[in-house]
Amino acid sequence: MSGLAGGAAAPLRAVDTYTAIPDGDGWLLCSTLLVRGDDPSLRGHFPGLPVLPGVFVVEALGQLMRLALGDGTGAPALRALTSVRFFAPLLDGDELRLTARATAAPGGWSVRAEGRSAAGTVTSRVRAEYGAPC
Repeated sequence: MSGLAGGAAAPLRAVDTYTAIPDGDGWLLCSTLLVRGDDPSLRGHFPGLPVLPGVFVVEALGQLMRLALGDGTGAPALRALTSVRFFAPLLDGDELRLTARATAAPGGWSVRAEGRSAAGTVTSRVRAEYGAPC
């Protein structure tokens, strides 16, 4: 079964590139994702004017955390979304530029992230808590 792992659908790739820079008691994380209107995951959201669903921004943050801070013994798992706000859509051809500050917290990471388009428009802000995987 191509694209399937353990009977479940393979996750959407929500990070094209990323960087991770140590920063005091945490990390500065950055990623990009090109919005591809012909991607099957955007079908129906919305026909004729594909928009990146907001949940993909949350998924991009989760994948960025796993890629950047996964240490081989386990990757940080989302424990709570404390705030999620969407300000502007990301359309076909746009690029999500996600910048996150992950600060060490008891049992994991406290994360504040901001999404911007390639033109610099703030598209989203997310606050979340990550911890050890279950």
